[in-house]
Amino acid sequence: MLDMDRLPAPEILAALPIFPLPNVVFLPGMVLPLNVFEPRYLDLVNHALEGGMHVGVPLLRPDPSLLDPADLALPLHDPGDERPAIEAVFGIGQLIAHQRRPDGRRFIRLEGLGRVRVVEEQPQHERSFRLVKVEALPEHDPVDGHALEVLKAQVERMAETFDEDDRQMIRTILELDDARMIIYAIASLVPSVEVMRAARRGRQPGGSMPHLRLQQRCLAARDADCRVELLTERAQSLIDVLGESGSFPVSSLN
Repeated sequence: MLDMDRLPAPEILAALPIFPLPNVVFLPGMVLPLNVFEPRYLDLVNHALEGGMHVGVPLLRPDPSLLDPADLALPLHDPGDERPAIEAVFGIGQLIAHQRRPDGRRFIRLEGLGRVRVVEEQPQHERSFRLVKVEALPEHDPVDGHALEVLKAQVERMAETFDEDDRQMIRTILELDDARMIIYAIASLVPSVEVMRAARRGRQPGGSMPHLRLQQRCLAARDADCRVELLTERAQSLIDVLGESGSFPVSSLN
């Protein structure tokens, strides 16, 4: 948990409602907007509003044939029934905004507080949504400060291919006081570069959605230094591709 003062109460961790998604890795510090319309998730929102305002957002585990061995090695929670398998490590968030719409939908926003790991799933019985018992995972600063500085320099290098507004946003991220938040922000940013490049070239990023897989590996990583290593490797490969494609400004190559 990024801030232990915001650690949910034990009863919340013992029965956390989850909102599995196929296309989002809910990272600590992220603010996630959701348009809720399915009856089971409307029930989930009501449950959260009546309780501690906490919701878990796990990534649905895709077809194993789409995954690399490194992804298959990530911890998995599979209830073994009609409920789909989810990644066992995922983000927990707190409701920070809630709006009821005239047509019955809810607009909510969740703020990512930290990471949790599934211990076990509660029997579903008559409930329409899923509850899992989880344990909160600690968040420590990276030990290798030099490695983080190398990663930040790589991100600044990639930012040369962005417009000025995006470059300013990246500078703001890299100047954050909390190294843990810098790493998670980069985990959100670096894979997105691949998506942006694919969009510019009129291509899809791929059925396995590699940007999500990298983010999930970062989320499930043992510690911040492992995250830095994963991101540094991916950032360097992107810099190489950007350089080969002539994406960097001419002035930056001198």
